[in-house]
Amino acid sequence: MDNHITISLKDNQSYDNAYSLVYDDEATDEKEIPESYWEDIKQVSDLNQIKGSNIITIPSQSRNKNKEIFSRVNDKLFTYNWVGVLSCRSKGEESEANYRIEIRSRFDKDDKQYFLLYLLCSVCGINVFDINVNSESESDYTAIMVLLFLMKLMEAYEDGIYKEYVRKRYNEYDFKGVMDINRHIKINNPFLGKTAYSTREYSYDNDILCLIRQTLDYIKDYFPDILKGYLNNNVILNEIIDAIENATPSYRMNVNYSDSMKCRREITHPMYQKYEDVRKLALMILQESGQNVFDDKEEDTFGILIDISWLWEEFIAVKLLNEYSYEHLLTDNSKGSLQWSDKEYWYPDYIEKGKSDSKRNVLDAKYKFWDWNKDADIHQLLSYLFLTGGDTCGIIYPSQEEHCVFSFKKINSFSSFYKAVPTIYKLPIFIPSSEYDDYGEYYKKINISIQAWKQSFSAQIATS
Repeated sequence: MDNHITISLKDNQSYDNAYSLVYDDEATDEKEIPESYWEDIKQVSDLNQIKGSNIITIPSQSRNKNKEIFSRVNDKLFTYNWVGVLSCRSKGEESEANYRIEIRSRFDKDDKQYFLLYLLCSVCGINVFDINVNSESESDYTAIMVLLFLMKLMEAYEDGIYKEYVRKRYNEYDFKGVMDINRHIKINNPFLGKTAYSTREYSYDNDILCLIRQTLDYIKDYFPDILKGYLNNNVILNEIIDAIENATPSYRMNVNYSDSMKCRREITHPMYQKYEDVRKLALMILQESGQNVFDDKEEDTFGILIDISWLWEEFIAVKLLNEYSYEHLLTDNSKGSLQWSDKEYWYPDYIEKGKSDSKRNVLDAKYKFWDWNKDADIHQLLSYLFLTGGDTCGIIYPSQEEHCVFSFKKINSFSSFYKAVPTIYKLPIFIPSSEYDDYGEYYKKINISIQAWKQSFSAQIATS
């Protein structure tokens, strides 16, 4: 590549702090992007436009309704809820350029992505307080890829161990395949009754599983804390590792499976579609080489995108509300719903557990700064509250104010409908800065914030 261009963005940039597109010779700081970059940025601005590319999205595209990554309004570039890295190539008239577009959480500073790492660890169900990330900016991305790889592997295993047709070679008395004449002449001279032949068999012992096994070996050596955290909290992962090792007797440690053409081909079998992201992540991890893991790739577009609003919602369910009587509803109706009309459903993020839909409080997650001027969000909560008959609702959102406190407003309502005056709560949680020297210090700081939030929740809402 002739040029390497890095564009660093933050998620959820509003108009006041959005990135400006200016003439090339006017760009003076990180919030000003040369106008000439726009045509290339536009090609990866929406998931619907990035087709046939080596992009991994969390959650998968089929489960995510948020397709817009960033957009342009006049000379401003806005970002939304996606974080991650996109590496794309531009073929200009004079030269080629490699664009690396990074979108970080607005709660992470510099090259450290401790907040994103903490969210991922929480959602994956592991307690890792000492992730080994060094001063190189790429190390955070490698740790993120390892977390996602193990998460995706466990999801894929639900459909069974990956299996495909492979070519097996034999030299036996019982001939039952395609004769391999050259090999037969070479090894069966003089002829003693055996025949060299090959056959296609549906087998677990294949290059894809060997690639996955090699990636697991890499994680054991370089990210033992993450693997240990997974194994301590997900017993099924031990079963997966044992099953893969037992299924791959042909595995060789000195073979680089990431260079295998079989491992570079897309998995198209409908039964094993979940293994496609596992394959991509395995290649990314094994090809990791310091600061250029996302650079100089042959693919036109390559990278990882995470919907951090989805991640935030999952984080609240497992870290903040797991010990309270609230259940996390999902829009696929797998964990309940709220019926507001005949065969019409709504899905509050969190609803109080109960035997019926009546008299149940609701809470909502928002990955944005939230205040009382958000009318649409308030209307949404009031609708949920009306249908459930509960008397408490609230918004849980991240805040950069260290001494943020809960606040509430009483809702004017028909006294005949409610015995008590219903209340809407503003429930911020402080997110510390990622300016600490190591992840362990950040881990302690954010856990203190979580405990403070739970104490306030227990005192003001859980017992109300």
